[in-house]
Amino acid sequence: MFKHYFKIAFRTLTRQKILSFINVLGLSIGIACFCLFLLFAVNEFTYDRFHKNARNIYEVYRWSDASQDEPAEGSPYMPMPLGAALRQDFADVENYVRIKVSGTPDFMRIGNNDVRRVNFCYADPQFFSVFSFKLKYGSAATALQNINSIVITKSKAKELFGNDNVIGKTVQIKIDEDFLPFTIGAVAENIPSNSSIQFEVMGNFHFFETVPGGKRSVNNWKRSGYLTYVQLRPGSSLPTDVNKLRSFRKKYYPDEEADLKKRGITWKGNLVPIRFEMQPITDEHTNIKVDEGSVANINPKIIWIL
Repeated sequence: MFKHYFKIAFRTLTRQKILSFINVLGLSIGIACFCLFLLFAVNEFTYDRFHKNARNIYEVYRWSDASQDEPAEGSPYMPMPLGAALRQDFADVENYVRIKVSGTPDFMRIGNNDVRRVNFCYADPQFFSVFSFKLKYGSAATALQNINSIVITKSKAKELFGNDNVIGKTVQIKIDEDFLPFTIGAVAENIPSNSSIQFEVMGNFHFFETVPGGKRSVNNWKRSGYLTYVQLRPGSSLPTDVNKLRSFRKKYYPDEEADLKKRGITWKGNLVPIRFEMQPITDEHTNIKVDEGSVANINPKIIWIL
C-alpha cells in the first residue's frame, strides 16, 4: 500500500517539476521558520530560570504613576542603601544583592601595547550565593571575599591569559585616574545567553563604596544608580503587599509628598504617585513596563594585566 503511494507521489513530482519544486521549497521554508521561531520563543521564556532560587528572587524597582504630561514608568535604578534597609525592615528578606554598572573608561591594556575592552561591574560578595552562576575555579563563599577580589569568566580568562586557571593572578584596574591592584578570586563559567545579568569581570561592591563616586551614595537615598535584587523567604507575600511597600518608602522619603507638590506635580487621589515594587527575576526580561536595567549593556573598564 505505502509502496504504491510512493510511486504515485514520485510520478507526480517528476511530471510537474516546477510546481513540485515550489511546493517543496515553500513547505521547507515554512518548517524552518517555525523551528527558528520555536527556538527563539523557548529561549525568551527560559530567561533567568536556571537560578536555583529563581522563584524567590525579585528585582526592586521604582514605579511612578502618570502625572500631568508624564507617562507612568518603572525604573530599576535604586539608591545604594535600599538593599540593607529592606533586609533590616522585613523578615521575609533573606538576602540582597546590589549591582553597580561601571561607567568610563572603556579600554583594557595587556602588557604595554595590547589594548582591549572588558565588561566590568561591581556586586555584593553574596552575589554567587543568591544567584546560581557556576564557578569553574573557586567557591561562592570566597569568590568576592576580599575587597580587592574580582571574578572573571572562563572565556575572558583564556583571552587574557591563554588558560582559565588564573585564581591568584594580579591585575590592575584603572579606577578614576589611578591603576589599582586586584586579585582574581574565582573563575566563572561563561554566562548563559538567557541570563539578564551578563558580565566578564566583576568586582566587590564594597570596594566601590570606598571610591569617590561610591562614597557619595553611601546612606544617600537621593542618589540612584544601582540594581537591587532581594531573595525572599518561600511563600512571601511582600511583593504583592502594596501597603507595606508604601509605608517602607514613606519611612525613608518622609518629605516626598511635600517635595512633589512644591515642584508643582499633581496627581489623583491621596496616595503619593511613587512607590517601590518588586518583579520576579523571571519576568525581568519580558516586562516592558520597567526599563531594562540589565548588566548586559555595561560600559567596559580599563584593565592592566601584570
